[in-house]
Amino acid sequence: MPIFSRTSKTIHLEIRALYESGPEPVGAFETTFEQLLGHDGQSITLPAINSQDISLTLKAQRSKITPHAPSSSNPEHTRPRPRERNVVIFGETGAGKSSLINTITRHPLAGTSNDAHGCTSTSERYPVEISGQKFVLIDTPGLNEGSAGTVPAAKAQKRLKSLLRELMDSRSDEIGLLVYCVRSATHPRTLVKAYNKFYSEICHNKVPIVLVVTGLENEQDRESWWNTNGEDCGSRGVHFASHACVTTRQEVDHQGIPDDVAESSGILRNLIVDNYSEDSTVDTSRSNCIAGAWCASSSRD
Repeated sequence: MPIFSRTSKTIHLEIRALYESGPEPVGAFETTFEQLLGHDGQSITLPAINSQDISLTLKAQRSKITPHAPSSSNPEHTRPRPRERNVVIFGETGAGKSSLINTITRHPLAGTSNDAHGCTSTSERYPVEISGQKFVLIDTPGLNEGSAGTVPAAKAQKRLKSLLRELMDSRSDEIGLLVYCVRSATHPRTLVKAYNKFYSEICHNKVPIVLVVTGLENEQDRESWWNTNGEDCGSRGVHFASHACVTTRQEVDHQGIPDDVAESSGILRNLIVDNYSEDSTVDTSRSNCIAGAWCASSSRD
């Protein structure tokens, strides 16, 4: 729509000449945009200046103003990217983190190793859907591996610290759950150092953390580990929102995944769904932490 229509009110125009002493008016007249928009415009004659007659022809024309085009016509380019729902899994070399991921996803996605050397050299991400909710499982290099291992201990700690700090940044996708994976032979006193270094110091108790105990394939009562060591963990200041004592062996028989692994898969998937937090600003320290157990064999698929 033009700024001025053909029926604009009368406008007053003043013509000035610029002299050394300054500008001086040399003529004035009234017109309308309707006249200026005419084919011939409007001609005016000004008083002579230095014996020179001056005449002007004023014209106007309409211009179509094109709105500023957006940088992209595709709304997908301007739509915020959905934040990933990250679950970080950490623990010592040989704790079974990669096998844990395969048990949760029910697919052999992460490479595993049967020796003392780790099989994960960098952080690896594995998308998984549980009960209609999408998560990203992040496998991390094993801690406390010897200098001849896949990732030396100092470098593994540095990489885990860097990952946690990055995800704790408000501009990042954040962390919704930490999973501390340990072998059944682990004594509670050995959990304190890593718990304090990676959870308390970096995450500031603002992310739920759960404990997963592996290597219980030969145990009749897998929950016995927690019954024996749970109270000891608490007395050392190591508190978990919940825990799971599971088996993650990857062998399959002719009928498919063994029953104990299938049961553990269901327990682990429920553990993630029920403890994942969308808000990393909530303090999950001891006063807000409820130590729970996962013994159910049902799965929420």
